[in-house]
Amino acid sequence: MPDIPEIFDNRYEIVKRLGSGGMADVYLARDTHLGREVAIKILYKRYARDEEFVARFRREAQAAAGLNHPHIVSIYDRGEADGSYYIAMEYLEGKSLKDLIAQKGSLSPDKAIFVAEQILQALQFAHEHNVIHRDIKPHNIVISGRGEVKVTDFGIARAGTSAKMTETGSILGTAQYLSPEQAKGKAVEQGSDLYSLGVVLYEMLTGRVPFEGENPVAIALKHLSDVPVPPQALKPGIPDNLNTVVMKALAKDPRERYRSAEEFLADLRRCRENLPVAPAAPVDDGARTSVIRPAEVAAMGADMAAATMIRPAPAAAKQPEKHSRRKWLYSALLLAILALAAAGIYFLAFAQQGANISVPNVVGMTQKQAETAIKNQGLKVNVSSQDYSDTVPAGSVISQDPAAGSMLKRDDTVNIVVSKGSSKVAVPGGLTGQTASFVEAKLREAGLNPQRQPDVYSDSVEAGNVISVDPASGTQVDQGSTVKYTVSKGPAPPKMVTAPDVTGMSQSDAAARLSQAGLKLGNITQQYSDSVASGDVISQNPAGGQSVKQGSSVDLVVSKGQQPVAKVAVPYVVGMTESDAANALSAAGLLTTVTTVNNPGNAFPSGTVKDQAPAAGTMVAPGSTVQIYVYK
Repeated sequence: MPDIPEIFDNRYEIVKRLGSGGMADVYLARDTHLGREVAIKILYKRYARDEEFVARFRREAQAAAGLNHPHIVSIYDRGEADGSYYIAMEYLEGKSLKDLIAQKGSLSPDKAIFVAEQILQALQFAHEHNVIHRDIKPHNIVISGRGEVKVTDFGIARAGTSAKMTETGSILGTAQYLSPEQAKGKAVEQGSDLYSLGVVLYEMLTGRVPFEGENPVAIALKHLSDVPVPPQALKPGIPDNLNTVVMKALAKDPRERYRSAEEFLADLRRCRENLPVAPAAPVDDGARTSVIRPAEVAAMGADMAAATMIRPAPAAAKQPEKHSRRKWLYSALLLAILALAAAGIYFLAFAQQGANISVPNVVGMTQKQAETAIKNQGLKVNVSSQDYSDTVPAGSVISQDPAAGSMLKRDDTVNIVVSKGSSKVAVPGGLTGQTASFVEAKLREAGLNPQRQPDVYSDSVEAGNVISVDPASGTQVDQGSTVKYTVSKGPAPPKMVTAPDVTGMSQSDAAARLSQAGLKLGNITQQYSDSVASGDVISQNPAGGQSVKQGSSVDLVVSKGQQPVAKVAVPYVVGMTESDAANALSAAGLLTTVTTVNNPGNAFPSGTVKDQAPAAGTMVAPGSTVQIYVYK
């Protein structure tokens, strides 16, 4: 960062350079007084002594500083330091619309409408405050990561009432985005910004500008005379109504374009709702083709591609043919001056002889009624502006200038201000629970400015849907007011806790210990145990020491104590053979041991059971042993 001190103007800590323009460098800096990031635009030192550049630089700060709008970059500070001039402005994290188009090739119709609507809201606000931007282009549109659009660079803006919007010998603007009247060096009004936005919308939809040429002058001439290829011819997927809107915005005659940003915005909203729009009404003045005089071409200059100021090309060495042509031009110019002088003399001598006409009172009339009443008096009418009114219905006259009863001459003009209706609108209902894009569209449709707040967790509202709006639905607010809305991130991620070891505890103690740890008692299973007392916990799941979600359940196995033993009756086996007796005892779940005894005189069959112990009928535990005595 050559020549730039680390701490600029004893306040701004320079972090890095963000980019360079035709007249200034832009740096990311930290405002050490307020602790926030800002963008510092510093005029090149070689221009710091050029009154024209300094005036333009100051004009940018003055124009933008007076426009406090969500879609216009905010100006925080301006000053002079380190031998140059600077502007401190809002730092916008994002990319220019030009970069976005270069990256994607073109935007979908819905996305292009969304971006154009936000630009138009900024232009409507600027025009209502009598500021015309004059350099609307994708390079001067920044889109944040959240999709918010902001208009920047008011370096060549002028007050809308200025009679002449060019400087002597120069044309301000960018060749590809110049309106025809800018290219001719004529007066620039709101329609010039709307034409430039038409070029931007064309580029968003098709990925290219309507006119290209070998040099800036060639491009400017095409703006004056060529009809652009309809965007739908390049991208067949563009809807008919949106194609009509673009071509209307690019009309050569300002009278065939949109009269205001508000009217342009209304047609874009119709496109978004898939409604038809009216094409431009041709102006029936026989001037469908215009001849560009050599002097007008010369005024365009030779360096329009620089995108900021267009100056005439430097004069070449004199040659006989060019000298003759220049002599002819000077003669034509002299004749034009004489004709203008003659016209002035005529006006002074004769025009003032017209009869005086009383201005009618048209306040409260509809615009059509007012225009008829004024024209019937032989006067002209001009809608100087539109304004909100809580008392005058939309489309009716709020005020007039000159006032009723004033005396004018025939064909003098009466300016009227027409009502746009009440400035109050109700915040739409039914927004909570809807998607963020739906809420954005509804708020814009109502003429309000949606502003997304940081997303929050919610157990009741699905992720991506709106939890709340502020002011609440139904609240009456001024048109253009900001309505904040909050979007759900879904349920908060659960907190993890360590499961306590509750084995060996009583069931009630285990439940209390789990509750202290933020866990719940789950399923209880009981089983016999020879080692764990009845009512105490034998085991748990999850086991003690494991990490689990807070609020989850822990299942327990609780002891029923020792299992009671079921007894069986010893069967009677005396007199059976040894094998039959063993089978009978086994069938009863008992074991057998055999003891042989003497068989005196072989009185009993060998192998016969003489006796048993325990005796038949005795109740013993399953698996007990019965002793049988068998004769030899």
